[in-house]
Amino acid sequence: MEREFVKVTRVDALHEQRGTLVQVDGEDIALFKRDGVIYALNNVCSHQHFSKLHDGEIREMTVTCPMHGWTYDLRSGKAINGSGRVRTYHVRVKDGDVFLGMKDDSGEFDGND
Repeated sequence: MEREFVKVTRVDALHEQRGTLVQVDGEDIALFKRDGVIYALNNVCSHQHFSKLHDGEIREMTVTCPMHGWTYDLRSGKAINGSGRVRTYHVRVKDGDVFLGMKDDSGEFDGND
């Protein structure tokens, strides 16, 4: 199935030390920029389904949920200190715009197109 990409923001609207919340078709998605690369995760923590990952603490390539402290790898969405994972989204950057692949979840992703 071909991936559908949706424009969600501009690169210059993202910051290295904090997440950004965007919505696509009612779905909350957290964006994180680390060393110039943008990662996208479903905003809902898999532990207690708390929708605040975008407000979590960012360290190296992880984000920690502010509710109960579960930590996720930004590249894979896998929990570091528990079981489970959050969905990741393919990110494409073109002419300063950020697009998310909304279909055909590719799992672990380590860079932008």
